[in-house]
Parts: sequence; C-alpha cells; structure tokens
Amino acid sequence: MIGSHLLDELIKRGYEVIGTDDLSFGKLEKIQHNLDNKNFKFYDCDILDHDKMNVIAKGVDVIAHLAAVKKLGKEEFDVRIMEVNGRGTESMFALAKSNKARIIFASTSDVYGMSSDIPLREDGDILMGTSSIKRWSYAVSKLYSEHIAFAYYRHYGVPMVVLRYFGGFSPRSSASWSGGHIPIFIDAVLNDKEIIIHGDGKQTRSMAYISDIVNGTVLAMTNDKATGQIINIGNDEELSVIDTAYLIHEIANTGKKLKLKLVPFKELFGNYRDIMRRIPDLTKARNILGYRPSVSLRQGIELTIKAMRKTL
Repeated sequence: MIGSHLLDELIKRGYEVIGTDDLSFGKLEKIQHNLDNKNFKFYDCDILDHDKMNVIAKGVDVIAHLAAVKKLGKEEFDVRIMEVNGRGTESMFALAKSNKARIIFASTSDVYGMSSDIPLREDGDILMGTSSIKRWSYAVSKLYSEHIAFAYYRHYGVPMVVLRYFGGFSPRSSASWSGGHIPIFIDAVLNDKEIIIHGDGKQTRSMAYISDIVNGTVLAMTNDKATGQIINIGNDEELSVIDTAYLIHEIANTGKKLKLKLVPFKELFGNYRDIMRRIPDLTKARNILGYRPSVSLRQGIELTIKAMRKTL
C-alpha cells in the first residue's frame, strides 16, 4: 500500500523508479496505472534472491526498503518473518553499499514495544515482551534491522534513514488485519457487516492518511540532514479503536445500525499482550524534515470512504 502511493509521488516528480515485489501480499492492481509509464519498471522478485536483486538494483541512487512480513496469526509465517525482515534487510543494505546509494528503511512503531513513555520518542527506551510470545517477533525483527542499518552506516558509511512508521491507511489498504483496523472497519460499515473489536477497544492508536506517510518518506529521501537518524513518521492524533469504529459509522452515514462484537485477545491470539497506547512524538520529524501531518484522521477516513464506496 505504501509503496504504490510512494511510486505515484515519485513518478509525479519525474523520477525514474524501479519497483520489486514478490506479490505474496501485494497486488499488481495497485500499481497497474503505472506499468506502462516509461519511467517505471517492475520486477516480480523475492527480496531474499540477492543475485537477482543485485542485477535489478544496479546503478540506483536511492533505495526505499519497504518489504516485510508481519502475519503474526499464521504459524507458517514464523520463520518467514525473521528471514525476510532480517536477512532481507541485510541484503538491501549490501545493495546500498555496492551501489553507493542512499537507503530509507521502513521500520515500525511496534519496536517501542510496551514502552509507557508517551508520546513515543526516538531516543526513548524500548520494552519488549518475552520471546515465547509470537506477538513480538515482528517488532524484534524490525529492531534487529535497525541495528543492521546503523552497522552499515557506521562501518561502511552507507547513508541511511530509519523511519518508524506509525499506522497508515488509504483506499488501497488491505481489508484484513495486515492493513490495520480502519480499512476493515470501513469495509464492515459500508457492507453492513459486524465489526470485530479486539479486547475492549479502549486501546488507542495514531493513524495517518497515506499522503502524510508518503510526504515524510520523500522528505527523508531528499534531506541529507536526516542521514543516520531514526525518525517517527505518522499522525499524532490519538483515538481509541472502539471510538474509531463510532467515528467511521458517523461519517459513512449509511442509515444502518453499527454492529460491534468484542472478542477477548486470548480467544483470538492465545498468550498475547496488546499495546494500550501508541502515539508518536513528531518533534524530530518537524525539526529535521519540516514534517507535519496535513490530513486529519477524520479527513483521511472521509477520503477513504468516498473512494471505497466507488468500488461497491
């Protein structure tokens, strides 16, 4: 989702872009409108195929490394999470080194773990749960990848920026949990379906519309002051999951009753501990990149509902 919108913006700015994806999660239809553009080439490639990636990436100036696996609810992805997010990231930094390219690494707010230091700051301490709980594997794989980034920066001088994305959404988001709760809730409301709320729904999130995520990414790609930095990117509005469902229902104005179902975390995920608050401190993004989110949560939901209605 993020990659397809980033592609749109880079093409609009006149860049030549190479895109890769193994299409195990991503869908070609999201970039279909750019496939015939003379400034874009797409390759179906697994990030772990280093030899093929080395050929594809030859001569690039900037790498935006967005590839990751997060499917925490499916056992078959246990090893894949660590392989793609760990070895895949090391492979991308090796490509950046050989091409003398700048690399933007997409990390995640998940790396803050259970930190209670709200709003979450890039220099704050990190608190992870026990390794026996799968919930932390994605976060730890991304945290390990951040250390890869700094190792290549310090040892090889690879110019890099680590962006810790907080939740993002758009009309292209997957209507599954990998796409976050907002597109799932919108899909449910528009189709008069039941909304499943994990736990009591009082956990809060800070969700950004895609244009702000893309803007922060492009600023990091083009600003040398960001080199060697970890920077939060997202929206610092805070709203609980259950109140987000109410807001979506209000904006959609379908005339239908809101259908909510609260499901305990244990029933869904077994031994699981959710993060109750997740809000970014955007001070560093403002000071280094001049970044400020420009689309409110309500505006982003309105735009997404309007676009998703056209597909019904």
